[in-house]
Amino acid sequence: MTKVIESALANTSLFSQCSARELRLIARLAKTRVVPEGTRLVVEGEVGDKMLVVLSGSASVQRGGRKIATLAAGDVIGELGVLSRAPRNATVVTTADCEVAVIGQRAINRLLADAPGFARKLLEALAERVRELDRKLYP
Repeated sequence: MTKVIESALANTSLFSQCSARELRLIARLAKTRVVPEGTRLVVEGEVGDKMLVVLSGSASVQRGGRKIATLAAGDVIGELGVLSRAPRNATVVTTADCEVAVIGQRAINRLLADAPGFARKLLEALAERVRELDRKLYP
């Protein structure tokens, strides 16, 4: 299962710059979970202590009760809350049975301490996501 998680992580924008060693470290710390359709993975306003990577299935992202996005395999959920312990900015509900890799805050903190290059790559990926959002908002 670790290889499946490594492959899924490598295909996410957040972890695509990580080395094979870093992906292996992340995958070893992840726990997989199968969740049925209709499950709330994260809830808007709640403080999060884990992030999830969708391995299979799909989910709907809702903010203020309004659908704003659809997620599929390779999408990451909850990374900002794990890094900053801020309240979730959206609710994510599965729209099909899903398999997810769950990575807790302690695991992320351990990786940041044990693999300094990982921290830089994570910051670069987050900065790129901010630039993408900026381009969408201000074309």
